[in-house]
Amino acid sequence: MTKLFKVAKFEYARNVFTKRFWVALLAVPLMFTLFPLISATISIKSVDTRPVGLIDRAGIITQAQKLKEKPGFFDIQIEFRPFTDEDSAKKASLAGEHQGYIIIPEDYVSSYAITWKGNKPISSEVMGPLKQYLSENLLANEIIPNQARLEEGMNLRLESLDGSIKSSGASWQRIIPPIVISILYFALVMGSGNYLLQSLVEEKENRTIEIMLTTVSHKQLMAGKIIGNIGVGITQLLVWAIIVAVALFIFRARIPLLRELIPDPTLMALSLVFMLISFVFTASVLAIFGATVTESQEGQQMIGLIVVPILLPVYTLSVFMNSPNGVLARILSYFPFSSPLAMSLRMAFTRVPTLEILLVLLVQVLFAVGAMWLAGRAFELGMLQFNKKVSLFKLFKKEAGDA
Repeated sequence: MTKLFKVAKFEYARNVFTKRFWVALLAVPLMFTLFPLISATISIKSVDTRPVGLIDRAGIITQAQKLKEKPGFFDIQIEFRPFTDEDSAKKASLAGEHQGYIIIPEDYVSSYAITWKGNKPISSEVMGPLKQYLSENLLANEIIPNQARLEEGMNLRLESLDGSIKSSGASWQRIIPPIVISILYFALVMGSGNYLLQSLVEEKENRTIEIMLTTVSHKQLMAGKIIGNIGVGITQLLVWAIIVAVALFIFRARIPLLRELIPDPTLMALSLVFMLISFVFTASVLAIFGATVTESQEGQQMIGLIVVPILLPVYTLSVFMNSPNGVLARILSYFPFSSPLAMSLRMAFTRVPTLEILLVLLVQVLFAVGAMWLAGRAFELGMLQFNKKVSLFKLFKKEAGDA
């Protein structure tokens, strides 16, 4: 047991205490933060925020436009500047000072028709504020019962037929755990799982595995490597959790969307448990591949085979939305590669019976334990096969013979 933990400690240290690990670790949150930020910045910068001229021939504009003195970075506001004559508005537009100008005709209150004049079509960024501005002025002197409440809209509560699921209209937050799990699980497999696979192949290629096997058994070596890489994965999760917590603490008060962000803690916890158990299984499968292939290039190809089944729930997302307790959704829940995301999606869209959750957990634990045991057997068969690839068929054939 002592040797096993020494191997696990060595495997953990050789990955975590390297520049490559920390660069890759920090690159994930940076990528998911930077890319959307760059995209949003480009989108905002491409929006024409020049003022728009407004000629009010109907005399309905009596309220001053409400503009923020210090708009936020992502706020887009268009100023409507009044003109008394069309020549001045046209001159300002031709000079590029304005996007164009709008004419509100005398019969607006009966026709509700306006005229846009400019060298490009009126944009949605102009139409939205314009509708709101005109509505405010049309209703300025009207007495309408419950006007303020009507403008706020309705408060929607969602409830399943059996009453087991109740949530507010902001139930979009239940989709957050599946999104988080899919990102974390994919990153763990591509990171820690890839480290394990590559280390096994490299040690076979450079023959260092022969030296290691003189001091430790093949089962201890394989189990130690898997445990060490699971520790690497947990380290990744903890670092990412700290980064997210710090980001939420700093930006929560500044971004309205983050203020509303209150994910279901139970759903999040269960999703993480499924992900960790499935990662043990996936790491063991990658260890099996590492023990049976002879070249690093072959190992990289095996990673691709793992990614496809992991993302199966993404490819069949409409199934989970329309029939989360259907046959396909349940099959993917028991399939060890897709189980974390499948269960997270099902629990987000509907109530999954507690008994089924426990059964899926039990099945995943059995898959994980079986995969770890099989990884040890694969390592025993292929550990010294430096130039000869060990087929998986031969591995299972050997298991059948031993049984």
